Amino acid sequence: KKKMKKEDGQAIVELAISLPILIMILCAIIDFGWLFMNQNSIDYASREGARYAIVHSSSKSAIEAHIRAIAPENIATTAEINITFTNVSNPRLGDVVIEISDDVAILTPIVGVFVQGETMNLSSSCTMKVE
Repeated sequence: KKKMKKEDGQAIVELAISLPILIMILCAIIDFGWLFMNQNSIDYASREGARYAIVHSSSKSAIEAHIRAIAPENIATTAEINITFTNVSNPRLGDVVIEISDDVAILTPIVGVFVQGETMNLSSSCTMKVE
């Protein structure tokens, strides 16, 4: 009756097997949320930049300054912004195309292994008819 199996290390072995998987899932959730938030910010900045361009200005420097003012700090300083008017001779008669791209840093090193680097390029484009 007093004969018992020794299972003292069972919990540690189970933890050692499952903990790396749980850490990878947690890191993926953190990085996916970070990249999703930055992609939404870049989309918003391109949309607002196009809206500003069609209503207020045909000056590319003013449009770029507005985009950098509304974008989050981590994107505003490093983003590459391309502003194109389809009608070069008279910008008020064509479309405006705003393209924004930025390399966003990956937060966790585990996810960096799967995306082959420490950054991921995010980009957005918005085209609107000039009013």
